[in-house]
Amino acid sequence: MYLMVGETKYTQIKDISFAPETDISGDSLPINQFELNIVTPDSIAIGQYAELYDDMDKLWARYWIVYAEHITLQTLRVRAKSPVLLLSQRRLDAELWTAKPAPEAIAEAMQSMPYTLDASFDNVTLTGFVPSQESRARIQWICFAIGAYVRTFFNDKIEILPIDETEELIPPDKTYYKPSVTFNDYVTTIQASAYSFTHGTPDVTDEYVEDSNGNYYIVNSQFVRLHNPDVPASAPEKTITIDGVYLVNNDNVSSILTYLSQMYFKRTEVDLDVINNGEYEPGAKVIIHVDDETMYAGRVASCDFAFGLQAKSKMHMVPTDMRESSTLDVTYTFNGVKVGRYHYRFPVDYAYSITCPYIDYQYNGHRYILRPTVTEISGTMTSEAQTITVPYVAALDYSDETLTVISVDDFTTESGIVTIT
Repeated sequence: MYLMVGETKYTQIKDISFAPETDISGDSLPINQFELNIVTPDSIAIGQYAELYDDMDKLWARYWIVYAEHITLQTLRVRAKSPVLLLSQRRLDAELWTAKPAPEAIAEAMQSMPYTLDASFDNVTLTGFVPSQESRARIQWICFAIGAYVRTFFNDKIEILPIDETEELIPPDKTYYKPSVTFNDYVTTIQASAYSFTHGTPDVTDEYVEDSNGNYYIVNSQFVRLHNPDVPASAPEKTITIDGVYLVNNDNVSSILTYLSQMYFKRTEVDLDVINNGEYEPGAKVIIHVDDETMYAGRVASCDFAFGLQAKSKMHMVPTDMRESSTLDVTYTFNGVKVGRYHYRFPVDYAYSITCPYIDYQYNGHRYILRPTVTEISGTMTSEAQTITVPYVAALDYSDETLTVISVDDFTTESGIVTIT
């Protein structure tokens, strides 16, 4: 890992702390940060960006330096926070919106802050009232209303993204034994206030809001409820209430509650350690092996990274649910003899793709390099266990100190040189 501050590259860094998170429930907008020590006598000014890279030049974070002090003569402690911090320093006017384009609303909240908005939100509009609030709170409200989340890691600007349902399988050889599963209390009901606003002079008993131009709007609201159909009869009542978010209205409240039910009606959380060089990140939906026979799927909420020859992370997943799975056994044969076997477990309906390896096989004084007759096995997992046999043929035979080419996938010739592939 190394750190870039302006044009200066610092390679002697240690004690890196980086634990990004995201809140896809819309309940908060986290300010992520990293901290590290630099072995240097240099001083670094706060109030500028620092960029954290790995040794493959992949950007992990571009954050704003808020602390840089020497803890010894040769050790500088640096703390940097995501640009969401800067949004907390800006305040916006109170307004009533009627079909306001989401891109316009986000641009006003971001002002000069570098950001990207996913194209899927180009034609989305917002209706409701926004009070005078910090830009950070405004972005949080907007994301909650349109079904988006904020990503401030592995990029150089704030990204506003849709909540993607694409699932990625984390292989068991990347998962440390054994993940921990926690069962929370059942949530029995989710309810949200849906709002509309009428311009006029409020009575004493009316709930009302005032925009920054002195206009009054009478607040009309109603609770909309969604009950958990899977709650046992003996479970105590537990209700999640969404109230005071004035961008929730009769047009979007149903979709908001439906999404939140996927968050809150599932009651399991999973904690696990994963070899993670930045492939798996907060906000992503993943499938993991809890043990040899059990798989869970859920959303990554946070990753607490530790750095060495490879990075690994303590990953917290919420919400999760158990996923039905089945087994796939792949056997590799050469002249009818089994030369390899692999056992896989995949979720039902998972589209798998497995590359068949070349095999180094020794038999009766011969050392063969075997090649598969098909380069890839692919299919969709069913609830029934599957078995696949892949025949192999000899590509190379080394015996009596002689290497013989028997078969190849392809070859080319140029200027008398034969290239075998």
